[in-house]
Amino acid sequence: MVDRLRMIFLFIDGLGLGERDIGRNPVYAADTPNLDYIFSKYDVIAADASLGVPGLPQSATGQTAIVTGVNAPMLLGRHLNAQPSGMLKNLINEDNIFKRLVQAGFKVTNANVYRQEYLDKMNDPAERRYKPSVSSVMTMSAGLPFRMVDDYRNGKGIYHDITGRIIAESGYDAEIITPGEAAYRLYSISRENDFTFFEHFLTDIIGHKMDMGLAIKDIELLDAFIGGILKLADPQKDIIFITSDHGNIEDISVKTHTMNKVPVIIIGGNNKSRTVRIRSLLDIMPAVLEIFGLWEVNDNRDGK
Repeated sequence: MVDRLRMIFLFIDGLGLGERDIGRNPVYAADTPNLDYIFSKYDVIAADASLGVPGLPQSATGQTAIVTGVNAPMLLGRHLNAQPSGMLKNLINEDNIFKRLVQAGFKVTNANVYRQEYLDKMNDPAERRYKPSVSSVMTMSAGLPFRMVDDYRNGKGIYHDITGRIIAESGYDAEIITPGEAAYRLYSISRENDFTFFEHFLTDIIGHKMDMGLAIKDIELLDAFIGGILKLADPQKDIIFITSDHGNIEDISVKTHTMNKVPVIIIGGNNKSRTVRIRSLLDIMPAVLEIFGLWEVNDNRDGK
């Protein structure tokens, strides 16, 4: 077992590596001192999200590939958007990052806060709109508890929008926090766990809206949040792992996803991450497990 290695896994939905065009790409149009620093100091791996399957990469299959190491779109025969199908749920339930780490004795948590009404709908078999996301299926499969609004109020969770504004505007008695405060919360949660997961998916939603103003605002929010984590993290013991499932927000001129590769950035960890090799989404689960000393060369799965 790794000696007190802690990983913060930041999953940013719909963030590809686009062109340096401030008219189309809000990542370059926005004021991003922290991302600029990361891009200048650390290796930014361009990972393939298409996985040998024609068509635009999508969330359900892409995220399943990330958390299982299985070529989900290849097995399904197409890219699938939104929430995972029954077949993809079975893949996730069989094996995933959360489950593998928990079985090995590591402490794992999903730092995202859920509202009770969403969980109720998500668990209702008759509900068709609110199906569980890949990360939700992964959380349940590993037997991990969901963080709720009370946890948010107590500073023990982060809402997917980072500031919690959506919770407050939904009628909850909950404070809106700054990106720096959200970073402190996430870092504090990571002190109690070996692997801490956080998902931000407004990037994908805003990308579909084709609204440059909203996109710049969200990219700058992310920049401040990530910068706050960097200031708190110990580069000798902590790893910040940043990635995405497909492109979208990096090209605001189109409403759909893009064919762009996605970033994989691994920061810190006292060089424990330097031996990992990532070429596509399929390599992310193996990379995480290798860092934690759990991946063998012969551990490849179907679709690799």
